[in-house]
Amino acid sequence: MKRHTLVLASTVCTAALALTASACSASDDTVSGGGTAASAPKDDGPAVDGGTLRIGLDRPFAKLDPADSGLTAMPMMILANALYDPLMINGDNGAVEPYLAKAFTPNTDATVWTLELREGVAFSDGKPLDAQAVVNHVDRLSKPEAKCACAADAATIGAMTVNSPTSVGFTLKSANAAFPSLFTRSLGYVSEAPAGPDTPAVGSGPYTLESVQPGVSATLVRNPSYWGTKGHADKLVYKVLPDTDSRYQSLRSGDTDLVWTETASQYKQAPGDNLRAATGPGSTSTVVFNTKAAPFDDVRVRQALQLAVDRAAVEKVVHLDQGKVSDGPIGSSSPYRGAASYPAKDTAKARELLAQAGHSDLSFEYLVDSRPEGQQRATVLQQMFADIGVKMTIKPLDPASLGTAMYQRKFQVMDFVTSMFGDTDTALANLYVPGAAYNFSGWENAKAGQAITTGRTTVDQAQRARSYQEAAQEVVNEAPMLFLTENPVGFLASAKIGGLPDVSKRTVVNVSPAGLWVKK
Repeated sequence: MKRHTLVLASTVCTAALALTASACSASDDTVSGGGTAASAPKDDGPAVDGGTLRIGLDRPFAKLDPADSGLTAMPMMILANALYDPLMINGDNGAVEPYLAKAFTPNTDATVWTLELREGVAFSDGKPLDAQAVVNHVDRLSKPEAKCACAADAATIGAMTVNSPTSVGFTLKSANAAFPSLFTRSLGYVSEAPAGPDTPAVGSGPYTLESVQPGVSATLVRNPSYWGTKGHADKLVYKVLPDTDSRYQSLRSGDTDLVWTETASQYKQAPGDNLRAATGPGSTSTVVFNTKAAPFDDVRVRQALQLAVDRAAVEKVVHLDQGKVSDGPIGSSSPYRGAASYPAKDTAKARELLAQAGHSDLSFEYLVDSRPEGQQRATVLQQMFADIGVKMTIKPLDPASLGTAMYQRKFQVMDFVTSMFGDTDTALANLYVPGAAYNFSGWENAKAGQAITTGRTTVDQAQRARSYQEAAQEVVNEAPMLFLTENPVGFLASAKIGGLPDVSKRTVVNVSPAGLWVKK
């Protein structure tokens, strides 16, 4: 799981998928640089082969297997992309593009999809990555023993058929106009099952595993039989460095060459330390209420807290003007974007609503992780809520405990930072439909649910946009979540690293290490 983050090459392949007979086709540019279409700075000079690239990870990994959703979280995809090729990748402005896939084509009502694979692709052990391999992979991850969060997505598939060595047919249980977006992470990182509990799944990526200390480090070497453009570095060394400041200092000192960060102060400091950045608007900060338990089952209480928040002040204090305010579940770069109506701060109205609900002396516990920006955000909110007479107690938890509380809905209110809103189709369907995999708030709203269903099943893009906007407004009106800020996330690198891509328009920052090189 991402830190509460979970998470096609032409216009018809955007997340808005205008459903036509045209296939979503990948261009050569899409696969250059090891899996993203983002361009590298022109002043890097020619690419250099050889050397070792050292990468600082922001969290431990349990196992090297796409079944572990932690490996396919956005900050960890730089490791996943080395070992496994994704069928689909996230492109600019919320688009979803083919990578290992050549095309992903729907029928007229989006109930049947046909996946066309590249020819000649093999796993690192030499076995073909063909249509049967895709079916085997999806089937494996759908089973309870795989313990993959993606099983909920796999469960939407009614049947899979091998049409040819390079063609798979998917018959869905219900229409889904955004079906290809389910294959950008775990389901899309096609792999062979691990030989044992302590061995990695076998992928087709540009690198293979040399050695690993789970939770500590991993060393990868170039895959000599890779089907695509070979990785530039001979070797990749990953180190787990969970502490934000220590990870940044490792980059300054030269112990690492590239690190993940979500800390605004580090982005501001980086130029002065001769560091380069590759960041995109890949994160949204929100507050989640448990709407299944008092007092947050009362919409007036949630609306009161919504009216107490000054989103611009949160952005300025926590993200230092590096981001922007968020005004709902349709992100600012979404193709479904429309006129949004989010209430401005109004402390008088907030107090009035609390009094009406009988909670003028409201107090509650706020769960948050230990990251500096999370702690800052909680402190700012605590002060804002105090202005309307509400007492908020901040309770920090480690990521694992926080995730458990979220999935088991054992919380009152919690901090939730996610990349999910980078894909509107997936976010709305997974966060706000009763019984959905990530409906952590437990919110139910018939009007929103119907609008989301209409949006996901319609072949009319304009209608889909209208439906999603209707659902989004219901989310804002009833406030099962409070929307705070859209934030930059991504990588910082030393000046000696070449090939760092432009991901400034990426709502999911997905970088492959194969496209990076170490300057001599």
